[in-house]
Amino acid sequence: MADQVTDTQRVAIVNALREAMLVLRDDKPLDVNNPAFGKSHQSTKSVFSDFGEVYSFHNNEMPEASIKLRTVDDPLDYTDDRSMLKIVPSEFRLTFYVAVRGISISVLKQELDLADYWVSSDGSRSKDNDMGPPLAETPGQHRYRFRANAHSDSRFPVDVELTYFEPGSDAPVGTQPSLWLVRIARAYPLLTPEMRKQKREEERLKKRNDYGYMNLCTGGVCPESGYWEGWTKESGPTDILRIEKGQKFDVVRTVPLTTDRSSCPMVPGQWMWLCSLEEARGFQWKGFTFNG
Repeated sequence: MADQVTDTQRVAIVNALREAMLVLRDDKPLDVNNPAFGKSHQSTKSVFSDFGEVYSFHNNEMPEASIKLRTVDDPLDYTDDRSMLKIVPSEFRLTFYVAVRGISISVLKQELDLADYWVSSDGSRSKDNDMGPPLAETPGQHRYRFRANAHSDSRFPVDVELTYFEPGSDAPVGTQPSLWLVRIARAYPLLTPEMRKQKREEERLKKRNDYGYMNLCTGGVCPESGYWEGWTKESGPTDILRIEKGQKFDVVRTVPLTTDRSSCPMVPGQWMWLCSLEEARGFQWKGFTFNG
């Protein structure tokens, strides 16, 4: 049948998609020289991230196609300074320029282990993978959405979108739909800078609460590097120190930061979590702004 993929092409397509799934779902380290994707020939700045890249590949074993893998600054790290973050893979997109027949939805569901449902942005499940009839402007196009099944070593939820072109009315009987697009993407939450700020504050308060229950006092061992707030029973919070994980907590000053501390008595006290080293720049404590 015309446009039917060869066995070699089918293997190359499936191998690239499997490898993309390992990277995106199971957090396999990204290697842009991985032969499953083909030969990396270009990288450009991502329009979705000030710091991510879009890598393009050429694979001689596949039908003519656009093969792209996108990276972004880690969406699950709520740090305000995005330039400090790890760059992580977020999406793989395989778009064919020619008709590719012979790779059905059932084949891709099995090869990529896709569930019989998809998940919307609000977290609700839909068991109808078919996105409905084609749009008027693209009458032959048909889309399907899936959530990839989680494995024991999976790190991220992953969404998969498959787009086919249905054969035209003048096509020979038995002509199969043509695979046009496969998109595999981590289901990262969409967070604005304001939402990240709220998340940072929620995490800070949770750590402060959790470490508070540990009653970390002078002489105890610091469980996490960061800035810690020293308390005394008589004066409340009067001190602040950068303390590294594994160090012992010091005695606490008894005079507030805003007063003369040249001859400040030091006493045993309790230490409370204040903020991480990454959050320190611009952090304010009792009118004092950290430089980080």
